[in-house]
Amino acid sequence: MRKVPNVPLSPCPPEYARFLCEGFDSVQEAFRLIPSVEFVELLDATQRAARELADNLEGTVELDLAGERFKAHATGARGGFRWRLSNDDFLLFIGSPKREWTISCRYLSAGLWEHGPATLRERAFAALRPYTMQKEPDAVRISRADWCFDFWSPPLTEQLRPGISEHVVAHSSVKKSEHMSVIETVAVGGKAQTLTIGSKSGLQVQLYDKSREIDEASGKTWFWPIWVAGLDGEWVWEDKPRDVWRLECRFSGDFLKERNVRRPHEFEHALPDLIAEALYMRRLTVPNADSNNRRWPMHPVWSEAYRIRGTKQMLPIGRKVTGLRNVLTEQAIAQLAGAARSASVLATGDYDESKVVSLMKAAQERIARDPAHARKVEAARNRYSDVDEAR
Repeated sequence: MRKVPNVPLSPCPPEYARFLCEGFDSVQEAFRLIPSVEFVELLDATQRAARELADNLEGTVELDLAGERFKAHATGARGGFRWRLSNDDFLLFIGSPKREWTISCRYLSAGLWEHGPATLRERAFAALRPYTMQKEPDAVRISRADWCFDFWSPPLTEQLRPGISEHVVAHSSVKKSEHMSVIETVAVGGKAQTLTIGSKSGLQVQLYDKSREIDEASGKTWFWPIWVAGLDGEWVWEDKPRDVWRLECRFSGDFLKERNVRRPHEFEHALPDLIAEALYMRRLTVPNADSNNRRWPMHPVWSEAYRIRGTKQMLPIGRKVTGLRNVLTEQAIAQLAGAARSASVLATGDYDESKVVSLMKAAQERIARDPAHARKVEAARNRYSDVDEAR
């Protein structure tokens, strides 16, 4: 494990910012499922029907998959996905049946806050099960996850200006990003609405006015009761919520792979370490007299989010071959030798080398006769699929 940088935290008194809530904002996973011929025909038929409804390809038709209702869209999606299905809780993107990981599922904010990713995953698999084939149990990979913290902070609204980006400290790799500017601010009326640090393709931290975004764009007013609960039931605004700022950490792509976070349970276990790295390596600071800005204290909102969820360590980087395969192979040989010795003693009352040879031959023959041999081989292959990855 790596230690977080030696950077001081700032206090976050309630008169500056009050923490409201935290949780997933978005999660996307890939499923190792093979669509059946019948499912492909059904998807083609519903897509054709959706295309016939509107010339602008915005039409949708209803589709029921094992009791789960979807809208089938007239178009697919970027990334080679030919078909697109959606409901209020998640989206399904489906590509060519020839691809191994051809189904992607994106869990939406409303579904995540109401049900959580595990329940949504179960529903997605239940909907797809009659229409797909799953060859092995290890069939889910996480490709992106966004975790957010909401704060009510009128002082932050007043302090954020376009020049706030000068107070940002980020890892040097961010400045080499080819995908977007390192630090991006969007300002309205002289006040900053959004501060973005990093790229969505790796690690990105964004601070934005969530109350304004709900009012002007998303309409997710179902967050209001959640915020009020975070304020112990107090309605602190004159009319509708204002000055609610969201600090969001977005993890995706190679960033997760480089830290060997590939499966949902691995992400859940590593989340505090990932949060710590995001907040330290993409941080807003409070300037002081120190000439080295990397020693400036972390901003109060960053500091409070870290205190709520972060740890004092970051995950190791690198997918290096560890030699674990050789170690496990030697262990397996030792187990075989011990089992053969015990079987010889059990059969003859002593160790008999000729008896060991015959016992090993009998074991080989039993493997060859086992009708479940292929399934057991595949199960063993799945069990050791990560054997050479960094630990």
